[in-house]
Amino acid sequence: MQGVSAIERVGFGSGTMIAQGYGAVDLESARGAVDAAYGAGVRFFDTAHFYGSGQSEAIVGEMLQGRRDQVRLCTKGGVRYTDPSDLLSLVCDSSYDGLRRFMEQSLARLRTDYVDVYLLHQFDPALSPEQQMENLQRLKDDGLVRDVGFCNFGAEASRRALATGIPTAVEYSFSLLDHRYLNELTDAGRRGGLRITYGSYVHGLLAENFSEDHDFGPDDWRGRSRREGRSGTSGNVFFAGAAFAANVAIARQLRGLAEPLGLSLAAFVLAVTVRQPHSDIALFGCRNAAEVHDGLRGLSVPLPDDLLAQVDEILAGADRPTENRLGLA
Repeated sequence: MQGVSAIERVGFGSGTMIAQGYGAVDLESARGAVDAAYGAGVRFFDTAHFYGSGQSEAIVGEMLQGRRDQVRLCTKGGVRYTDPSDLLSLVCDSSYDGLRRFMEQSLARLRTDYVDVYLLHQFDPALSPEQQMENLQRLKDDGLVRDVGFCNFGAEASRRALATGIPTAVEYSFSLLDHRYLNELTDAGRRGGLRITYGSYVHGLLAENFSEDHDFGPDDWRGRSRREGRSGTSGNVFFAGAAFAANVAIARQLRGLAEPLGLSLAAFVLAVTVRQPHSDIALFGCRNAAEVHDGLRGLSVPLPDDLLAQVDEILAGADRPTENRLGLA
């Protein structure tokens, strides 16, 4: 993306600050994180209907009130928790009536009458990809959204959805350790769509200073992945079994490259990630203002080619998943 500044390549991902499954939530810190991101020049904010059962959208709406014409808002719908304490209790509804209800609730919390990007959070097995895209088009025709698209569709569902010509945006997990959805991102980009990627920090693996025997809290899904090898999120593959220790070792090597630059691991990883050609907006998730400021510090630091070559050498030994196994669902 020639001519686009680094700060324009990042977006604030509000899932980590408020979403269920990452431990205790501090609402004032979450507000501070959104405000700090805006103050630092971030103008793309990503949230979702079920992040914190609406709390994330409410905080984003509150903190960006009066700044609406200066930001791009992306939110997601089509899924909800029947039990907010159970990450596996998701129910899909991508019918037009269902999406309209999701949208109206999201708009109220975001304090706006439209969103810039509206995405289906995951595939609804009760409807075909084509039907789901037609329902999104109806929301667009209603004037409630500028761009529509989807997240986390399997390879065939993504292909069929994009073939309708309706989606103008997609969102998938992508990081230095996660290349499972490059085909879908490439296909969307080839059609001129906006490619948003989440998971830059791999759910904290490439941001925090974990040890191989780190003890996650009882309400943290990453701990369940460590203990049981599964979770309600696609990130479990990085924490389950032997993968966790291997990824901690990779993070330690990357930190060794970051420290001579005066950067934290998080700042270094985000700076490298936005230089990748696979996304237009790379989301970074933070829980407080200090994490926001730290994460963005690397964007202004030059990264010479020989340093990037060392990053590639470290990652060459990673057991990096590369196959989209989501299926139609």
